Amino acid sequence: MDIETVKQVHEQRLMKIPGVEGVGIGLDAIGNPTIVVYVSNAATLKALPGQLEGFNVRGENLKGPIEAQQGGRR
Repeated sequence: MDIETVKQVHEQRLMKIPGVEGVGIGLDAIGNPTIVVYVSNAATLKALPGQLEGFNVRGENLKGPIEAQQGGRR
């Protein structure tokens, strides 16, 4: 499975974890694709899985509300 499919398969379950505000795709420090889970508090980070279907999961603690941005992939 590619990372986009893995994100889609697991996104609803991740969003049910209290404190999860969003799920996306990013890169880790060495450029590997990673599932990014945005959380509203640091305690939620402990509830996240380390991996999904072989892809690493990284939690990011938000400092404010999520706002949609224009642009995206081209």
